[in-house]
Amino acid sequence: MPSAPRPNLSPSPHRTGRACVWVEHGGRVLMVGLEGGGWTLPGGGIDPGETGAQAAEREAWEECGARVEVTEEAVTLDGGVLCFPARLLSLEPSPEGRPVAWINPRSLPWANDVQLRQVLEATGETPPALALPDRVRAALSEAGRLSFDRSCSLEAGRLLRTLAASRPGGRLAELGTGTGVGAAWLLAGMDDTARLVTAELDPKRAGVARRILGDDPRAEVLGGDWREALAHGPFDLIFSDCAPAKRETESLQRLVAALRPGGVLVLDNFSPPASVPESLHGGDAERDRLFAHPHLLCAEVPVSRRECVILATKKP
Repeated sequence: MPSAPRPNLSPSPHRTGRACVWVEHGGRVLMVGLEGGGWTLPGGGIDPGETGAQAAEREAWEECGARVEVTEEAVTLDGGVLCFPARLLSLEPSPEGRPVAWINPRSLPWANDVQLRQVLEATGETPPALALPDRVRAALSEAGRLSFDRSCSLEAGRLLRTLAASRPGGRLAELGTGTGVGAAWLLAGMDDTARLVTAELDPKRAGVARRILGDDPRAEVLGGDWREALAHGPFDLIFSDCAPAKRETESLQRLVAALRPGGVLVLDNFSPPASVPESLHGGDAERDRLFAHPHLLCAEVPVSRRECVILATKKP
C-alpha cells in the first residue's frame, strides 16, 4: 500500500533561487532523506519576501524539525544554491515526516557527496584523498572561464583515474577533450609508459587543453574530429565524451573496432533509474545497443545519485 503523501508546508509557486542549511552539532551534520533514497542537506526554494537565510532556517524546520539560527554568510554551491552555516537550537520530529541523519561530513563516503564536498572545499577542509590533481583544477578553471559546462563530473573523473591506473603501459584515447578535464584525470592515473591521445573539434578549447597538458610527454592533443583519434589505435581504454561518438549505432561499431580485446569503453552521463527523464520511460536505445552488442560485456556503475557510467569491455 503506497505511503501517504508528505505535506507541502511551503507551497508558493513563485520561489526564486534556492537555499540549504549546514547544521553542525558535535562534529556531525544534519541530513534529510530524499524521496528516491539517499540523503541531502535540508533546503528548498526561497519564497517571495524571504532572504536566503530565512529560507534556510524555514527549510530546516519544515524538513527536519530543526530550529536553527544562521551564523555565517552562505557558501555558494553549484547552480547558485546558497548554503548557510547554522547552529542548532532544538530538534523535534520532522513536520513533513522525513527521516533525518547526523553524519560525519569529513569522512567517506560523506566527504564525497556533491554538496558536502563543495562546502568542505570552500572552508579548506577537503580530505587529502579527495584533493583535485593540479591539472584537473586548472582545466576546470579554464572551463569556467569559457562557460564550458560539459566537462566530466568529478565522480566520473575519479573513476577514469582508477581505470587508467589499471592499464600500465596502455594506450588510451579520449574523444572530446573540452578544456582537458577528463584527460587530466586519465593522466593522473597513468604510469610513465602509458600514452594518451585526445581529440577536440573546437580550436579554442583544443588550444587551452594543449596549454594545460602540453608539458606531459604522455599526452597528445589533436585538433579535429574525434574519428582522427581512432586512427592512433588500437586502444586499451577509450573514454567517449562527445555526443556524436556515443549516440549513434555506426559510431559504436567504430569504437568497438578501435578497442583491443580486453579494452574498455567508458561512457558517462547516463541517468540512474530514479532520475531517468520521461522521454526514456519506454526504454533507452543507447543502453540497449551497448548491452546487446555481441562483442561487449557491459556494467552500469552509479558514481553519484545523478549519474551512472557504463563500462563496456571488448570480449577476447
